[in-house]
Amino acid sequence: QAPVRLQLPSRPTDGEPPAPRARLAAANMAPALRTRDGKPVVQVLDDVTNSDLTAARNEYHYRMPYLVDKMLPLLKDPRDEPMLCLLVNIVQVLVPGVVIVYGLCLRVPPASAWAVHAAGLCYVATIMVLFMERFVLCLHFSSHRPIFQKAWMNSAMSWVFAPMFGIPCGLYKLHHCVMHHIENNHELDASSTEQFQRDSWLDFAGYWFRFVFLIHLELPVYTLRTKRYEWFVSVIGGLATWLCVIAFLAKCVNMTATVWVFVVPHFLAMSAMSFGNWAQHVFVDPTNCASNYALTYNCIDTPVNQTTFNDGYHVIHHANARLHWSEMPGALYATREKHLESGALTFRGVHFMDVGVMVMTKQLRKLAECYVHLGTRETAPTVDEVEARLRSWLVPVPGAQAKKAS
Repeated sequence: QAPVRLQLPSRPTDGEPPAPRARLAAANMAPALRTRDGKPVVQVLDDVTNSDLTAARNEYHYRMPYLVDKMLPLLKDPRDEPMLCLLVNIVQVLVPGVVIVYGLCLRVPPASAWAVHAAGLCYVATIMVLFMERFVLCLHFSSHRPIFQKAWMNSAMSWVFAPMFGIPCGLYKLHHCVMHHIENNHELDASSTEQFQRDSWLDFAGYWFRFVFLIHLELPVYTLRTKRYEWFVSVIGGLATWLCVIAFLAKCVNMTATVWVFVVPHFLAMSAMSFGNWAQHVFVDPTNCASNYALTYNCIDTPVNQTTFNDGYHVIHHANARLHWSEMPGALYATREKHLESGALTFRGVHFMDVGVMVMTKQLRKLAECYVHLGTRETAPTVDEVEARLRSWLVPVPGAQAKKAS
């Protein structure tokens, strides 16, 4: 069965803002659960109208018709037009934002301290709310499948855009595409979650510290351990470039503006990505952790998929990282039997951050009610059974725990 091709409809009117997330979420409310012998039974895929298959894209905030139309030939695949629109939005907002923050610090006489810090806070809040999640997922999928015809334009994603969102130059592809996907959440993956009790705040604190503060050391070490010497040169060059630019701007231009524009976004971005990766790999089957179908899960029929390039289909992504993001919802239906046989988890109406929060706040039953069974109605498990299964997938993987202790 061929994958269902996802439509990429434009918004009804260029420039029309996306529907509020709350309104979209209301349309995705799960139906009342059936009961069997007085116990609630989870919903099944056959009863779900999956909005991800047909919904308009909301990754960008507005479209510049003339400019985007002129730039479309730069793309390898026209389906990546939402990424292009997003990058245009980012440039149009970040450039004046940076000019304002540095300008207030450099004007004569200089602006008051409260005005500078207020501008810096507004700048950081703007990029975090409007663009951070969208850009990171744009960077993510464009790292797997370069979107531009010219190599230098693809490199600009990691070397120019990424540092503005707190991600050091040239690090993301090595961290995610090479280390995370090749090692697949196992021992050599510095972002692996296997060795942790994944509903423990103490364990997450250790994971967060390693992800945010030690990754700059662990990535070069990883390239040497795996004999990826070209990547070693690249990561050292990227880190050196990033640190030198920040040091130069702080010393020779302005310290306060540099902290707001580069340093604060770095710690916020790395912290957000640490919790994001923790949440994506919070459920790992301790008896089958080598399977791509047992080390993460899918999130379907959620408005967040329309703002994150279908990032919710994470089992699909780990099984085939080169699959275009627009094909992922259809691929779930095409590989439904494989998912079912392999015991893959699927949730509806929630996304990774929602799942992570529910797990960390001990709301597994509420999460179990969002579970979607991929088989028949007759074989659907009860909510109690799903809750028990989810709990069993939070414990440390035995082999990984032994390596952690040794």
